[in-house]
Amino acid sequence: MFASILKPLKSVSIIYKKSSTWGKVLFFVILLLIAIAIFKTANIKHKEGFEQNEQFLYKTGPEVYDDFYSDIYDQLVFSTLKDDYEIGEIINKTKPTQESIILDIGSGTGHHVHSLNKKGYKAIGVDASFPMIKKAKENYPDYDFEHGDILNAMMFQPSSFTHILCLYFTLYYIKDKKQFFNNCMNWLMPGGSLVVHVVNRDQFDPILPPANPLLMLTPQRYAKERITKSNVTFEDFKYSANFDLDNTNNTAKFVEKFQNKETGKVFRKQEHQMYMESEADILDLAKDAGFIIFGKVDLIKVGYEYQYLYIFQKPA
Repeated sequence: MFASILKPLKSVSIIYKKSSTWGKVLFFVILLLIAIAIFKTANIKHKEGFEQNEQFLYKTGPEVYDDFYSDIYDQLVFSTLKDDYEIGEIINKTKPTQESIILDIGSGTGHHVHSLNKKGYKAIGVDASFPMIKKAKENYPDYDFEHGDILNAMMFQPSSFTHILCLYFTLYYIKDKKQFFNNCMNWLMPGGSLVVHVVNRDQFDPILPPANPLLMLTPQRYAKERITKSNVTFEDFKYSANFDLDNTNNTAKFVEKFQNKETGKVFRKQEHQMYMESEADILDLAKDAGFIIFGKVDLIKVGYEYQYLYIFQKPA
């Protein structure tokens, strides 16, 4: 076998040695062209193989929050202005102290926990998604983040916290809100505060921040019909989303699609199942659990119209 390979090589070597200077140059040019052709062929085959093997992913429920989504989550929803305003209002209204212990339910990528700890308060986060917990720990390795189901009454001991936060639509991923409010009542110390993000489901703006060209102004004011779609262009893909509310069943679906910019192919689709009772019904559930409505913060000042932070208090 080796002899059959070596014979042609020896012949090529003899021809090369007998060639003139220009002949040798031409020889190298030919070799270079052959190498380029081989490289291009291999590259095309690799690219075709990638396109053929590119899997379409459909995700729903908790599995939406995987490594891919946790990596781009902040680019879709995070607002420093909103987060700073929320933390400022929570501190002003609930008056935490250095002895306070704050739980952030649905802590996501960890920004609220970071802001509170930075201001000198003890805050920990809990989230149902392992990848989101991992991302939060990557962002803020010095703080505590736990994975768990907040509908599990045994997740924390009774009277463990002075404050519990449930922000940015986390409440609407919880189907059994009665159990949620009962657990929070049990985990709070007497006189403790529960701060929950609640929206007017019929009028809030479902457009994501990077898809809103008006920034602090909601385009809903200038639209004949409610705008429910978001479109964002990333470096490698296009993102689109649509919010679909079903008032009859007190539910909503937030459907996201990810499209390859080069091929136009949708490579990922995911559906968020949300449980969206009316504002009044949510307040009734909180009161049924024993909470007192202590205050309400309107987020319109930071561009989030018809969105609020309700502050509930456990009786002392």
